[in-house]
This record gives sequence, C-alpha cells and structure tokens, in this order.
Amino acid sequence: MKSTIFALFTSLTFTLTAQVPDWTQYTCNSNEYNMYTELSKGKAVLLSFSNQWSPASAETANKTEALWQDMTNENVKVFGFLNEDQDFNKADCDDADIWTSENGITYPTFINIEDVLANYINKYTTSGAVNLPWLLLFFPNSENPENSILTYSGNNINEVNHILHDQWLQSTGISIVDEQELTLVKIIDQLGRTCEFKPNTPLIYVYSDGSTKKIFVSE
Repeated sequence: MKSTIFALFTSLTFTLTAQVPDWTQYTCNSNEYNMYTELSKGKAVLLSFSNQWSPASAETANKTEALWQDMTNENVKVFGFLNEDQDFNKADCDDADIWTSENGITYPTFINIEDVLANYINKYTTSGAVNLPWLLLFFPNSENPENSILTYSGNNINEVNHILHDQWLQSTGISIVDEQELTLVKIIDQLGRTCEFKPNTPLIYVYSDGSTKKIFVSE
C-alpha cells in the first residue's frame, strides 16, 4: 500500500544562491495570483503543498485555514497547492472543490502545480525530495521580492503560527509605531554571515531601517 509520505524527485541542481522562485497560478475560478506581487506588497507569504490522499495534509490544511482566518488582516497571504487526488492521480478542479469543502478552506488553492513544486524542491532541499504536507513561509523584501527570506520550511503548522505571532506581528507592530514600512532585509548568524532561517540556531534579523532583532526558535 502506498505510504502517506510523498517523495518527489527532481534532476534539477540544488543551489543556495538562486533567488526565491516566482510563479503565476490560477485558481479553478480563474483568479490569478503571483508570488512576487504578494511579496512586493510587503506581505508574508505561506505556501502549503498537499496531497488529497494524505491524512497529514488534511490535518495541516484545516489548521492552516485557522491560521489564515487569524492572520487575514495582518499582511499575511496563504496559498494552497494540491498535488494528487485520493487515487494518487494528478488533482483536478473537482478534487480541489472537494478538498476545499471538506477542510473549510477559503485561501486560494491551485492545481497543476508540478512545476512550482519542483522549483521549490530544487531551491530549498539538498536531496531533491520532500514530504507532503510541506510548508514554506517567506518574509518579504518589498523592493526586491526575489530576495525575500525563507523563514520556515517543514510540516509543522504550529511552528509557522509561532513564527508569525512572535516575529512577524512584532515587526509589523514596530512599523506602525515608527510610521515606516519596515521589511526584513536579511538574516545573519552570530559570525555576521548571511544565511537562511534555521531552527535551534541563534540568528539576527536585519530590517530595512537598520534595526536588528535577535531570534532563536527551538524545534
């Protein structure tokens, strides 16, 4: 019997230096969305990749909807990507309708997502494989969206919720007080080297006004 852990392998070469992959996708209602457009608006963007046949994906989708409802007015955008249906075939619009209805999903959800998934696997994994559900959270660089920062990669929606409440809402709260549009410019380690988000590691977040914040997220 097929495992509920899905692995997608790609022959593309992994590179840490590539920019955040862009995409343009359409929902089954023909609504168009673009990754860089959302980031350029100063929004944190959460991508949720799922399989309809996976109980873990369904549980994550339900919790992601709760997070989406909580964060709707906090400059956070959530996008769902449905890969396979209940029979392990490529998902279609009928599957997407069932998926969103069963899990109460109101955030935009896409099908035909193989290229998007492959691009993100190529950028953010070393093995060319990933388990679904897979969550990717980005903090924006509104001036240069391709340089936005990946702050989470994994399958724990509770950890995403923690990061958004403890880091994103704090940073947006500072911008309201200072009447500035602060954005996360980069993450550096204790030696001053630019890096990506890593759990269990002391990190320093550098913002557009030059301010910094020490971050440590345990996992």
